[in-house]
Amino acid sequence: MLSYQHEYHAGNHADVLKHICLCRILRSLCQKEKPFTVIDSHGGAGRYSLEDARLLKTGEAEGGIKKLAVYAEKQLPPPAVSDYLAAEAPYLAQNLYAGSPELERLFLRTQDRQFVVEKHPQAYSALETAAALPLLTKDGEKEAAGKTFLSAKDSYAELKALIPPLIKRGLVLCDPSYEDAEDYVKVRKVLQMIRQKWNTAIIALWYPLLVRRKNETAQLLSALEDFAKLGNNPCTSFRAELCVRNPEDMAQEDGAHLYGSGMLIINPPWKLKEEMEEVCDFLSSCLKP
Repeated sequence: MLSYQHEYHAGNHADVLKHICLCRILRSLCQKEKPFTVIDSHGGAGRYSLEDARLLKTGEAEGGIKKLAVYAEKQLPPPAVSDYLAAEAPYLAQNLYAGSPELERLFLRTQDRQFVVEKHPQAYSALETAAALPLLTKDGEKEAAGKTFLSAKDSYAELKALIPPLIKRGLVLCDPSYEDAEDYVKVRKVLQMIRQKWNTAIIALWYPLLVRRKNETAQLLSALEDFAKLGNNPCTSFRAELCVRNPEDMAQEDGAHLYGSGMLIINPPWKLKEEMEEVCDFLSSCLKP
């Protein structure tokens, strides 16, 4: 399905959680000189205007990145949150929001590789434009150091084609829209395939916390956690979840019933679990209405 448009939701609480986690993993990968590969399965437009009429209509950035930026001026944030806000600050100064492909480009070094997949035609066109622009940093504009490869193909098919990459140190970020219940099955199958063919990869899966999808979400996460423990190279995994609404209060409301979101990290970097626990505590105190 191609009806989902992230322009309505960019910079919301789910993006904030996902992108803090992403930045922390990338920072960890940069601790060693060895090159890495980052594969972003549902890249979106790369960067978003905070003045976009669609985003202003939902007001989701107001309750997400904008609210966090103001709150962090009053309450000292954890290092992972500070790192993320430092990356976003030059974009916010121009009423922009950096999505996952843009954040990934900020961390790339000359030896690193980035693969971004986005099937939606309008989002892919915007992604192409964003990927050709200089990065925004606190010291001004700069060119990205690593090499970026874009694809407009189906995300799940492209993941099968890309795995394993030539540079076998790195990260897969997977964050589909979950518009269709079938996405839950597709995600499980493709991430299990990745674990089999590229078992040293860090896998970061974003998932929505939806009242109507509790069973599908529980089955997906449980299956992937169990699968991570199997094979020739078993590994640990953990969940980091942020709830901004009480799901019981939403039972009678219309709409998608999104009360939060989470990240499942398979083969996490050292200390990431503890860092994300600290992040979720901070975001919970900041982003709840």
